[in-house]
Amino acid sequence: MTSRRKTRQIQLAGLKVGGDAPITVQSMTKTDTRDVQATLLEIWALEAAGCDVVRCAVPVREAAEKLGEIKRQIRIPLVADIHFNYKLALIALEQGVDGLRLNPGNIGGKPFVQEVVNLAKDKKIPIRIGVNAGSLEKDLLARHHGPTAEGMVESALRHIRILEDLNYPEMKISLKASDPRMMIEAYRLLADQVDYPFHLGVTEAGTPGVGTIKSAVGLGALLSEGIGDTIRVSLSADPTEEVRVGIDILKALSLRKGGLTFVSCPSCGRADVDLVKLAREVEDEFKGLNEEIHIAVMGCVPEGQPVVTASGVKPIEDVTEGDDVVHHEGRRGRVLWTTRHAYEGEIVEVQPTGFSPYRLTPNHRVWAFSRPVSLKQGRRRYPSIERTVAGGARPEWIRADQIEPGWVLVSPILQDKEDRATVDIPGIGEVPLDDGLLTLFGYYLSEGSLSGKGGRPYQQIFCFHERQEGYPQRLRDVLRGLGLRPSTQQRRHTLEVVAHSLALGAFLERTFGRGSATKHLPSWIMTLPYQKQQCLVRALWEGDGYVGRVGGYWRATYTTTSPVLGGQVHQLLLRLGIGAALHHRDEAGRMRAWVASVTSQRALERLAGLLEIGALPGCDRPDTGQIFVDGRALYVGVRRVGRVPYAGHVHNLEVDGLHSFTAPGLALHNCEVNGPGEARAADIGVAGGRGIGLIFKNGEVIRKVPEAEIVSAMREEVDRFIQERRAAKDAVGAEG
Repeated sequence: MTSRRKTRQIQLAGLKVGGDAPITVQSMTKTDTRDVQATLLEIWALEAAGCDVVRCAVPVREAAEKLGEIKRQIRIPLVADIHFNYKLALIALEQGVDGLRLNPGNIGGKPFVQEVVNLAKDKKIPIRIGVNAGSLEKDLLARHHGPTAEGMVESALRHIRILEDLNYPEMKISLKASDPRMMIEAYRLLADQVDYPFHLGVTEAGTPGVGTIKSAVGLGALLSEGIGDTIRVSLSADPTEEVRVGIDILKALSLRKGGLTFVSCPSCGRADVDLVKLAREVEDEFKGLNEEIHIAVMGCVPEGQPVVTASGVKPIEDVTEGDDVVHHEGRRGRVLWTTRHAYEGEIVEVQPTGFSPYRLTPNHRVWAFSRPVSLKQGRRRYPSIERTVAGGARPEWIRADQIEPGWVLVSPILQDKEDRATVDIPGIGEVPLDDGLLTLFGYYLSEGSLSGKGGRPYQQIFCFHERQEGYPQRLRDVLRGLGLRPSTQQRRHTLEVVAHSLALGAFLERTFGRGSATKHLPSWIMTLPYQKQQCLVRALWEGDGYVGRVGGYWRATYTTTSPVLGGQVHQLLLRLGIGAALHHRDEAGRMRAWVASVTSQRALERLAGLLEIGALPGCDRPDTGQIFVDGRALYVGVRRVGRVPYAGHVHNLEVDGLHSFTAPGLALHNCEVNGPGEARAADIGVAGGRGIGLIFKNGEVIRKVPEAEIVSAMREEVDRFIQERRAAKDAVGAEG
């Protein structure tokens, strides 16, 4: 590789570009700059990916006026991309940007250019002249018979002379083309004529596959010749992918080495731990470290609503450390840490078929896949989910803002299994966990209540419709088997079975709750063998279930005012291979309730067999193909995706083993650039919230420390990490 081209040096904030400064990697946001929250989320992701400079499009005044708010919340230099309107450049400079990208010949007459340059001089803000082969001046296109390297250089020299005539040499130059050969030739030609730093890039490079190749060819050729001071890889992909490819190109040419890699998410400034202050402290602590090591100081971002836990569905803000949640592989994982921060802006609302809408921040990832689409009579048609899965479709972690109607959301079915032969009921003894006891549990959850003086559950009351004579008799037999003497009372249209046992009442209250809105199943019931769970579901349905025709079609529903029990019944149905939906009914004039519903022919037939009610005559409604169960997961089609304004707190869970958790109808993963997701990827990382810090080493939690001890704890772990790595290298050398 030849020696590097000698250039002037400019500065973007404190970042040096050109001269002997390291070659930097840039990217550009793809959001509407007027949407501050969306733009910040994208920039924070870029920072965590290793981006050195970020550029934002400024097409209108409203976008320019948002730059100051954005600048205050990011750590890397911010460049405003200006076209034609000098007033936007003036606003951007007043907002505190660190650089401008504009062509002085395109923003009006000399007085306008002079005004922009004067303000840039006062604020010591450099300007990038950006020439693009696709937008050369008409006279140059005519003279050179189309876009050429020579025409690009002539255009650049025009703009350079304007700034030189105004005695402002604080500039860098870019000569971009979609053809790598033209771009290479243009930079080579201009390199012999000026000494300004060069910003390299192949414009409109394309998708990650083709775009990466074109960028590697164009940028790699010039960098290997010593030409280039900062680069941007332009891809039709997430901007973080541009940064990753850019860094890889530099590393491939040994132009970017190890040393300390430090990342921090500025969103931490709104977390319960002051992680902006912490980030500065950690960065200062390790500033002189001459070791190849990746250190991360992160906070958290995700939005949440209901979460499936071992004890049922909970609002995410009620999930606490030590709770067990279900991760995307269908196993239970312990919540190690929770946090929250303030959020104001638009969030994504995803409507799964048969489920209540779920709201997420745009960068929150969801376990999902797309389906092929065709048009029939002007309407979109999708193949059934079952056929798509059989064809090899597999879910991936997709950003919420990339989900579209017709896609498929995937949520796991709990795979844990653990049998239990008996149940200890204090005051009664060890009771076999057989069909009779499970029937008692189901009837209590659906039809039972407790009463007694002073709130003590002396009396257990079970209410059945007078036509359900078989159910009361079955319950009386179970109660007699426990040594009780139940009685039956006839009331208007109801039969009441009444038992008197403080021991039984206390057990039912402690195990299943008291009051219809707070009843729930204990976590051990959720992992029982399927045969026992079938008996429980049968008893639940005999109490609060319904099977019948609605609008001419068969439908089965289980309705409860308990959100926890509703989610648990839904999970039981899925474990039994019955495709079911779950939604929250909150309509005016109707009781608020959670409803688990079964509508497809196959699922109805399976449920009818479980309930032992025989065939459902005329149950021949064709399946819509929008809900499918395969034993390990529930697949649900997306009906609608939209954006809604939101102001409030958003939450994050750190789950032991896998950084994911489940909600009704979908599985979620925290954004990889926020919170523990990034801290886990570091050699040593910390994720903070609610006054504590979790120290990670190579992806594993090793310590939990108070906020005041985070920096010293990280110092200890970094020193230990370096010593261990050096010892390992020495051992390898000794063996050699």
